[in-house]
Amino acid sequence: MNAPDPRAPTGAPAPTTESAPTAARAAPRPGRSARAGWWTVAVLAFATALLTARYLTLDPDVYLDRQRAVYLAHRVPLTLHVGGGVLAILLGPWQFLPRLRARRPGPHRLTGRLYLLAVLASGTGGLLLAPSGMVGPVAPIGFTALAVLLLLSSALAWRAALRRDPARHRAWATRSFALILAAATLRVWLPVMDLAGVPFEQAYATAAWTSWLINLVVAEHLIARMPGPAPRRRPGDPEPAAVS
Repeated sequence: MNAPDPRAPTGAPAPTTESAPTAARAAPRPGRSARAGWWTVAVLAFATALLTARYLTLDPDVYLDRQRAVYLAHRVPLTLHVGGGVLAILLGPWQFLPRLRARRPGPHRLTGRLYLLAVLASGTGGLLLAPSGMVGPVAPIGFTALAVLLLLSSALAWRAALRRDPARHRAWATRSFALILAAATLRVWLPVMDLAGVPFEQAYATAAWTSWLINLVVAEHLIARMPGPAPRRRPGDPEPAAVS
Protein backbone atom coordinates (compact mmCIF):
# COMPACT_ATOMS: atom_id res chain seq x y z
CA MET A 1 0.00 0.00 0.00
CA ASN A 2 1.36 3.40 -0.98
CA ALA A 3 1.02 6.47 1.20
CA PRO A 4 -0.90 9.34 -0.40
CA ASP A 5 1.13 12.15 -1.89
CA PRO A 6 1.14 14.99 0.67
CA ARG A 7 1.25 17.52 -2.15
CA ALA A 8 -2.09 16.36 -3.49
CA PRO A 9 -5.08 18.34 -2.17
CA THR A 10 -7.38 16.45 0.15
CA GLY A 11 -10.47 15.10 -1.59
CA ALA A 12 -8.96 15.38 -5.09
CA PRO A 13 -10.54 12.90 -7.47
CA ALA A 14 -8.52 9.81 -8.19
CA PRO A 15 -6.96 9.75 -11.65
CA THR A 16 -8.61 7.46 -14.14
CA THR A 17 -7.32 5.87 -17.30
CA GLU A 18 -10.63 6.40 -19.14
CA SER A 19 -11.87 9.76 -20.32
CA ALA A 20 -15.32 10.97 -19.32
CA PRO A 21 -16.82 10.71 -22.82
CA THR A 22 -15.48 7.17 -23.16
CA ALA A 23 -16.88 6.21 -19.77
CA ALA A 24 -20.25 7.68 -20.70
CA ARG A 25 -20.34 5.56 -23.83
CA ALA A 26 -19.43 2.40 -21.98
CA ALA A 27 -22.33 0.17 -21.10
CA PRO A 28 -22.45 -3.44 -20.04
CA ARG A 29 -23.40 -5.87 -22.77
CA PRO A 30 -26.54 -7.70 -21.69
CA GLY A 31 -26.30 -11.44 -21.19
CA ARG A 32 -27.98 -14.02 -23.36
CA SER A 33 -30.97 -14.40 -21.04
CA ALA A 34 -31.44 -10.62 -20.91
CA ARG A 35 -31.40 -10.40 -24.70
CA ALA A 36 -33.89 -13.25 -24.97
CA GLY A 37 -36.14 -11.53 -22.45
CA TRP A 38 -35.94 -8.25 -24.34
CA TRP A 39 -36.85 -9.91 -27.64
CA THR A 40 -39.76 -11.75 -26.02
CA VAL A 41 -41.15 -8.52 -24.60
CA ALA A 42 -40.57 -6.64 -27.88
CA VAL A 43 -42.41 -9.29 -29.93
CA LEU A 44 -45.31 -9.35 -27.45
CA ALA A 45 -45.46 -5.55 -27.51
CA PHE A 46 -45.47 -5.42 -31.32
CA ALA A 47 -48.14 -8.14 -31.62
CA THR A 48 -50.34 -6.40 -29.03
CA ALA A 49 -49.97 -3.05 -30.79
CA LEU A 50 -50.87 -4.65 -34.12
CA LEU A 51 -54.00 -6.29 -32.71
CA THR A 52 -55.14 -3.27 -30.72
CA ALA A 53 -54.54 -0.67 -33.45
CA ARG A 54 -57.64 -1.98 -35.25
CA TYR A 55 -59.74 -0.03 -32.77
CA LEU A 56 -58.32 3.22 -34.14
CA THR A 57 -60.30 2.68 -37.34
CA LEU A 58 -63.44 3.35 -35.23
CA ASP A 59 -65.13 0.54 -37.14
CA PRO A 60 -67.86 -0.91 -34.90
CA ASP A 61 -67.35 -4.36 -36.43
CA VAL A 62 -63.96 -4.73 -34.73
CA TYR A 63 -65.31 -3.93 -31.26
CA LEU A 64 -66.06 -6.64 -28.74
CA ASP A 65 -69.78 -7.39 -28.97
CA ARG A 66 -70.42 -6.79 -25.28
CA GLN A 67 -68.56 -3.46 -25.36
CA ARG A 68 -69.72 -2.12 -28.73
CA ALA A 69 -72.31 0.26 -27.30
CA VAL A 70 -69.84 1.59 -24.70
CA TYR A 71 -67.12 2.18 -27.29
CA LEU A 72 -69.53 3.91 -29.68
CA ALA A 73 -70.58 6.25 -26.87
CA HIS A 74 -66.99 6.97 -25.78
CA ARG A 75 -65.02 7.27 -29.00
CA VAL A 76 -62.74 10.07 -27.79
CA PRO A 77 -61.63 8.26 -24.60
CA LEU A 78 -61.29 5.06 -26.65
CA THR A 79 -59.02 6.80 -29.17
CA LEU A 80 -56.92 8.31 -26.38
CA HIS A 81 -56.63 4.98 -24.57
CA VAL A 82 -55.83 2.85 -27.61
CA GLY A 83 -53.71 5.39 -29.48
CA GLY A 84 -51.62 6.24 -26.43
CA GLY A 85 -51.31 2.60 -25.44
CA VAL A 86 -50.16 1.51 -28.91
CA LEU A 87 -47.48 4.20 -29.03
CA ALA A 88 -46.30 3.56 -25.46
CA ILE A 89 -46.05 -0.20 -25.85
CA LEU A 90 -44.05 0.22 -29.07
CA LEU A 91 -41.64 2.78 -27.59
CA GLY A 92 -41.18 1.07 -24.23
CA PRO A 93 -38.78 -1.75 -25.14
CA TRP A 94 -36.28 0.64 -26.72
CA GLN A 95 -35.96 2.54 -23.46
CA PHE A 96 -34.40 -0.52 -21.85
CA LEU A 97 -31.43 -1.08 -24.16
CA PRO A 98 -28.38 -0.09 -22.03
CA ARG A 99 -25.95 0.41 -24.90
CA LEU A 100 -28.40 2.48 -26.92
CA ARG A 101 -29.23 4.53 -23.83
CA ALA A 102 -25.54 5.17 -23.11
CA ARG A 103 -24.45 5.93 -26.67
CA ARG A 104 -27.52 7.90 -27.77
CA PRO A 105 -28.84 9.81 -24.74
CA GLY A 106 -30.59 12.36 -26.97
CA PRO A 107 -32.92 9.87 -28.70
CA HIS A 108 -33.45 8.15 -25.33
CA ARG A 109 -34.72 11.40 -23.81
CA LEU A 110 -36.87 12.17 -26.86
CA THR A 111 -38.54 8.76 -26.93
CA GLY A 112 -38.94 8.98 -23.16
CA ARG A 113 -40.92 12.22 -23.52
CA LEU A 114 -43.04 10.70 -26.27
CA TYR A 115 -43.64 7.67 -24.06
CA LEU A 116 -44.81 9.91 -21.21
CA LEU A 117 -47.26 11.74 -23.49
CA ALA A 118 -48.55 8.41 -24.77
CA VAL A 119 -49.00 7.12 -21.22
CA LEU A 120 -50.84 10.29 -20.26
CA ALA A 121 -53.26 9.78 -23.14
CA SER A 122 -53.72 6.07 -22.50
CA GLY A 123 -54.15 6.44 -18.74
CA THR A 124 -56.62 9.31 -19.08
CA GLY A 125 -58.66 7.42 -21.66
CA GLY A 126 -58.58 4.33 -19.47
CA LEU A 127 -59.89 6.27 -16.47
CA LEU A 128 -62.78 7.60 -18.55
CA LEU A 129 -63.64 4.17 -20.00
CA ALA A 130 -63.22 2.02 -16.90
CA PRO A 131 -66.47 2.93 -15.10
CA SER A 132 -68.45 1.69 -18.12
CA GLY A 133 -66.55 -1.59 -18.37
CA MET A 134 -67.96 -5.09 -18.26
CA VAL A 135 -68.31 -7.39 -15.26
CA GLY A 136 -68.76 -4.62 -12.72
CA PRO A 137 -67.71 -3.71 -10.19
CA VAL A 138 -64.68 -6.05 -10.08
CA ALA A 139 -63.29 -5.43 -13.56
CA PRO A 140 -63.90 -1.64 -13.64
CA ILE A 141 -62.16 -1.23 -10.29
CA GLY A 142 -59.23 -3.33 -11.49
CA PHE A 143 -58.79 -1.32 -14.68
CA THR A 144 -59.19 1.96 -12.79
CA ALA A 145 -56.41 0.89 -10.43
CA LEU A 146 -54.26 0.01 -13.44
CA ALA A 147 -54.75 3.46 -15.00
CA VAL A 148 -54.01 5.28 -11.74
CA LEU A 149 -50.84 3.26 -11.08
CA LEU A 150 -49.70 3.72 -14.68
CA LEU A 151 -50.00 7.50 -14.44
CA LEU A 152 -48.40 7.60 -11.00
CA SER A 153 -45.41 5.39 -11.83
CA SER A 154 -44.76 7.31 -15.06
CA ALA A 155 -44.88 10.64 -13.21
CA LEU A 156 -42.42 9.34 -10.62
CA ALA A 157 -40.10 8.10 -13.37
CA TRP A 158 -40.19 11.55 -14.94
CA ARG A 159 -39.51 13.26 -11.60
CA ALA A 160 -36.53 10.97 -10.93
CA ALA A 161 -35.13 11.81 -14.37
CA LEU A 162 -35.46 15.55 -13.66
CA ARG A 163 -33.64 15.03 -10.36
CA ARG A 164 -30.88 13.08 -12.14
CA ASP A 165 -31.55 9.99 -10.07
CA PRO A 166 -30.95 7.17 -12.60
CA ALA A 167 -31.55 4.30 -10.16
CA ARG A 168 -35.02 5.51 -9.17
CA HIS A 169 -35.74 6.53 -12.75
CA ARG A 170 -35.00 3.00 -14.01
CA ALA A 171 -37.09 1.46 -11.25
CA TRP A 172 -40.18 3.59 -11.86
CA ALA A 173 -39.81 3.36 -15.64
CA THR A 174 -39.72 -0.43 -15.30
CA ARG A 175 -42.93 -0.38 -13.27
CA SER A 176 -44.57 1.97 -15.78
CA PHE A 177 -43.76 -0.24 -18.75
CA ALA A 178 -44.84 -3.36 -16.83
CA LEU A 179 -48.24 -1.71 -16.40
CA ILE A 180 -48.51 -0.74 -20.08
CA LEU A 181 -47.57 -4.32 -20.95
CA ALA A 182 -50.72 -5.45 -19.12
CA ALA A 183 -52.40 -5.12 -22.52
CA ALA A 184 -50.28 -8.05 -23.72
CA THR A 185 -50.79 -10.10 -20.56
CA LEU A 186 -54.55 -9.60 -20.86
CA ARG A 187 -54.53 -11.03 -24.38
CA VAL A 188 -52.60 -14.07 -23.20
CA TRP A 189 -54.66 -14.60 -20.05
CA LEU A 190 -58.11 -14.66 -21.67
CA PRO A 191 -57.38 -17.41 -24.25
CA VAL A 192 -55.64 -19.51 -21.61
CA MET A 193 -58.64 -19.20 -19.30
CA ASP A 194 -60.93 -20.07 -22.20
CA LEU A 195 -58.93 -23.23 -22.92
CA ALA A 196 -59.15 -24.09 -19.22
CA GLY A 197 -62.93 -23.85 -19.40
CA VAL A 198 -63.26 -20.76 -17.23
CA PRO A 199 -66.41 -18.73 -18.04
CA PHE A 200 -65.70 -15.48 -19.87
CA GLU A 201 -67.08 -13.21 -17.13
CA GLN A 202 -64.90 -14.85 -14.49
CA ALA A 203 -61.84 -14.82 -16.74
CA TYR A 204 -62.36 -11.15 -17.63
CA ALA A 205 -62.89 -10.10 -14.01
CA THR A 206 -59.68 -11.82 -12.91
CA ALA A 207 -57.79 -10.49 -15.94
CA ALA A 208 -58.61 -6.94 -14.88
CA TRP A 209 -56.30 -7.58 -11.90
CA THR A 210 -53.91 -10.38 -12.87
CA SER A 211 -52.92 -8.72 -16.17
CA TRP A 212 -51.01 -6.03 -14.28
CA LEU A 213 -50.34 -7.66 -10.91
CA ILE A 214 -48.33 -10.45 -12.56
CA ASN A 215 -46.35 -7.88 -14.52
CA LEU A 216 -45.59 -5.85 -11.40
CA VAL A 217 -44.29 -8.93 -9.58
CA VAL A 218 -41.91 -9.59 -12.48
CA ALA A 219 -40.94 -5.90 -12.54
CA GLU A 220 -40.10 -5.91 -8.83
CA HIS A 221 -37.92 -8.99 -9.36
CA LEU A 222 -36.02 -7.18 -12.12
CA ILE A 223 -35.71 -4.00 -10.06
CA ALA A 224 -34.25 -5.96 -7.14
CA ARG A 225 -31.47 -7.15 -9.45
CA MET A 226 -30.61 -3.67 -10.73
CA PRO A 227 -27.48 -1.97 -9.41
CA GLY A 228 -28.34 0.52 -6.70
CA PRO A 229 -27.09 4.11 -6.50
CA ALA A 230 -23.54 4.65 -5.34
CA PRO A 231 -23.44 5.51 -1.61
CA ARG A 232 -22.92 9.19 -0.93
CA ARG A 233 -19.95 10.16 1.23
CA ARG A 234 -20.67 12.33 4.20
CA PRO A 235 -18.43 15.07 5.57
CA GLY A 236 -15.90 13.55 7.90
CA ASP A 237 -15.95 10.10 6.31
CA PRO A 238 -12.41 8.68 5.95
CA GLU A 239 -10.81 8.70 2.55
CA PRO A 240 -10.82 5.32 0.79
CA ALA A 241 -7.47 3.58 1.10
CA ALA A 242 -5.22 3.73 -1.93
CA VAL A 243 -4.31 0.33 -3.30
CA SER A 244 -0.83 -0.15 -4.66
